[in-house]
Amino acid sequence: MIIPDEVKEAIRARVDLGALIGEYERLQKSGPSLKGRCPFHDEKSPSFYVHPHRGFFKCFGCDAKGDVFSFLMRMEGLGFGEAARRLAERAGVEIPNADPREEEAYRKKRQREERLLAITEAATGYFRSQLEEHLLGEIARAAIASRGVDAPTAEAFRLGYAPHGWDGLTRFLAAGGWSPREAEEVGLIVPRRGGGGHYDRFRHRLMFTITDHRGRIVAFSGRVLPPPPGEEDDGKGGKYINSPETPLCTKGEVLFGLHEGRVEIRRRGWALLCEGNFDLLMLHQAGFSNSVAPLGTALTPAQAELLRRSAERVVLLFDGDAAGARAVRAAHPILAKAGLPAKVVTLPPGDDPDSFLRAHGAEALQQRVDGAPGIVEHLVEDAAARARDDAAGKAEAIAELGPVLTLVTSPIERQLHLERIGRAFGIRDVEAIKEQLRRGARAGRTR
Repeated sequence: MIIPDEVKEAIRARVDLGALIGEYERLQKSGPSLKGRCPFHDEKSPSFYVHPHRGFFKCFGCDAKGDVFSFLMRMEGLGFGEAARRLAERAGVEIPNADPREEEAYRKKRQREERLLAITEAATGYFRSQLEEHLLGEIARAAIASRGVDAPTAEAFRLGYAPHGWDGLTRFLAAGGWSPREAEEVGLIVPRRGGGGHYDRFRHRLMFTITDHRGRIVAFSGRVLPPPPGEEDDGKGGKYINSPETPLCTKGEVLFGLHEGRVEIRRRGWALLCEGNFDLLMLHQAGFSNSVAPLGTALTPAQAELLRRSAERVVLLFDGDAAGARAVRAAHPILAKAGLPAKVVTLPPGDDPDSFLRAHGAEALQQRVDGAPGIVEHLVEDAAARARDDAAGKAEAIAELGPVLTLVTSPIERQLHLERIGRAFGIRDVEAIKEQLRRGARAGRTR
């Protein structure tokens, strides 16, 4: 996208740089300037200065500097064109386009998107109000309290309650002027099979509001609650019901907590990847506000790309069970191909991040994070622990590591991992290990 210089200048003049940066980091007056902690690196003493009237920022700690364009590009991982569009919309500046049809299509898409986002905002308000006002909201509040979630965390993540019954949200949205087609399009209501109206997708559930990396509400996740007094649990529905794929949300392209944690991820340089909704909340509450979680899916390449825009590395914190171990093995090739170094925190069997925090505290978890091995080291030890004692079992386990070692590009690292495999399996012949790894890599490519 080619933007004339005069349009760029108009955007710079109309966008309040202090207000823009203030949406990401708390700033304080310092003479004619503003001062705060740098969102691009970890620091205790503020060295980040914003000069709104002169239109630039500078950090004296890491030397980050620039204008509204460079700040938004770096903060959100955007290209210049997308950053310019967002800033132009914010400033009310029109960007001339050589192709009027392209501009018209973009405007229509944005209008439709804004309409659908307004519905998810309205639904969030409804769920939030029902948590406090509905007669059965106490059940949801008790569920929140039983997990140790405090009021600021519940408010920050906009927890809510989807009422018991079939059409509470349906009637609320209709009264607000939203059409059933629009509400159905964002996955909030479902058409009745025999026709004749719609019903709520989420009923008597604790609601988690899901935002994309820009902070827009794009989906919901509803957790099962104990049945109302006098009713029995019918066992229908899963523990969680998530929004379906919609024009606003592709589940494999959203990370729960990324918007809320994006500044801390950039500041620390790494992200803590967990699995569960409550795990995510409790990690943020315990000070690990650089935590994110996939939305009911295994980690995808698109999610790894989102992380790569903000983080230099990733620490995996999955449940201490067989499913958690499988999740680590599945995440490795995705993170490796995205160029994200990773470490793995191992929790005691049966523990998840939530239960570990409540039993042992944040300091104990931080110690495990600090001492976490690299993901390849972890996978080597995991393979050795799972291998049968006989020679065929060890050979099979080493072959499983073939695809893992294939993704290690550094010859020094690869040699160190070969030596580690030898120690883990009690084998001194490095050449034999190499041959078995090659067989495993070939078998992996075939599969």
